[in-house]
Amino acid sequence: MVLNKSSINPSILKLNYGIRGEIYIRAEKIRKKLEEGIGNIPFEDIISANIGNPQEFDHKPITFFRQVLSLIEYPDLLEKHNIENTKKLFPEDAINRAKILLNNIGKVGAYSSSQGVESIRKNVAKFIEVK
Repeated sequence: MVLNKSSINPSILKLNYGIRGEIYIRAEKIRKKLEEGIGNIPFEDIISANIGNPQEFDHKPITFFRQVLSLIEYPDLLEKHNIENTKKLFPEDAINRAKILLNNIGKVGAYSSSQGVESIRKNVAKFIEVK
């Protein structure tokens, strides 16, 4: 079968690029009104959540995951001779989570088993079960 307009699923042909779609256009109109002080808008800011990089719009990243990742990528920071300095830079919960993860996985690298790290899978399953 040759791929052309007549052989493609019609839904594919109607596909809309949502990042710049109707909601984005409406949000930009409201953003402009906010900047100009026009209209009775019951909020002060627009959160642009239509893209995969909210930090581009000055949204503060979730730091916990980045902190834990930093520590497991550089486990020497958790060693006895560095821990006091590490405690000045990282919150206790991030340090504890990094220690737990390193205890369970040993070290991080490019690959895990196809199903993922067993201890992490079990924790996710437990979380879902409780929720």
